[in-house]
Amino acid sequence: MPQKTGPPKNMLLATRVTPRIRDIVVQMAQREGLNVSEWMRNLIIMELKRAETLPTVLRAPIIRMELNDDE
Repeated sequence: MPQKTGPPKNMLLATRVTPRIRDIVVQMAQREGLNVSEWMRNLIIMELKRAETLPTVLRAPIIRMELNDDE
């Protein structure tokens, strides 16, 4: 099982939809091998990234080392 990183997911967002929309969401999640919660979370994150509203994650720069002929 992959190790989880980052803060715990303990906040709840809830919404109401029609039975038809719920059925479509369930089908889409199943097609991608996800449960509804995971599918909805991915959808929200993708939209937030598209809107450039997620905080920037700092990453270490990639350092390329050049080797001399002596090494």
